[in-house]
Amino acid sequence: MRSSAPTASPGQRTGGLEKWLLRAAEAGDAGSQYNLGILYDNGMDDNGHAIAGNRQQALKWLLAAAEQGLPQAQVKLAEIYAEAPDISGSFAAAGGWFLLAALGLHGVHLHRARSGYERIASHLNPAQIEQARRFAQGWTPKRPKPAAQLSPKHPDGGGAQ
Repeated sequence: MRSSAPTASPGQRTGGLEKWLLRAAEAGDAGSQYNLGILYDNGMDDNGHAIAGNRQQALKWLLAAAEQGLPQAQVKLAEIYAEAPDISGSFAAAGGWFLLAALGLHGVHLHRARSGYERIASHLNPAQIEQARRFAQGWTPKRPKPAAQLSPKHPDGGGAQ
């Protein structure tokens, strides 16, 4: 649930954290891209203060981190795609990212990726399941892109179309 409290400009209520993350994310740091994506998706900073939530910006930064191979970003991206398949174009995209993330995770995080895949698998036909598997098996990390080249939507519709 989003807060109705007025939001501050970047860095005002977050003690500069948002600005720092933005600079590092624009420089290609996958961890900063992930954290910035989480910050925008949650609409709250680490102290519980409301910030401007922005799903489009969240997707942009989570996708950038996921494409570089950060499994936590891959799971979060898959969860967003699974919640709203209209964003990625299909549940198959979410399935591909869940399967890919599972390859690099352990423990509770691995369970989160597997559970996510199991939840959406019932929405997939056999061809889509195969697409998701091929995406995860054939995926290779991408080099960081300059910030100007980042877009909130994956060029092929989220990965596993």
